Amino acid sequence: MEKKYFKYSVVMILLFLVGGFSCVLYIFAGYSFVWGFETFSFLRPRPGNASIDENRTLENRTIQPNPEAILVSPFALFFLIEGILSIAGGISLWQLIREKELTTVKENISSLLLTPEEKAIIDELKKAGGKLNQNQLVKKTGLSKVKVHRALVKLEIRKVVKKYPYGLTNKIILEKTAI
Repeated sequence: MEKKYFKYSVVMILLFLVGGFSCVLYIFAGYSFVWGFETFSFLRPRPGNASIDENRTLENRTIQPNPEAILVSPFALFFLIEGILSIAGGISLWQLIREKELTTVKENISSLLLTPEEKAIIDELKKAGGKLNQNQLVKKTGLSKVKVHRALVKLEIRKVVKKYPYGLTNKIILEKTAI
């Protein structure tokens, strides 16, 4: 991974951790309240520690958790929504980093496989938004008509550019999937 994406990767990992922790906390709270405080047994009052009068009042009181009310409470919903949003943010950041890295790798590999003339043609096409006439390419690159024609034939075979007749010249279009 390149150094320029390191900060984004740290943020992405933090988003996944926060989102996962929040979702697990929501699920854990729902489980514990549905199954009658089994996991939070230390929160229940213990009759053995209370006086005789308190024992009677504690024995008469039963804690009946209402799972529906607990799971849709604002506090619990906050954890659920925050967890889902954090995970969604982490996924979108991961896709963005991956797309940028793939673009960088594709450009590096393609630049290694191209001749200097082909690189010059592709650079001029990128500057012009992906479309130029063949005559304009000759002027902008400073190459001869023959060199431009030969480079375009090679690039067209590799499906990097497409050539369309355009009056007395050709319209050259850079394929977006190529580079």
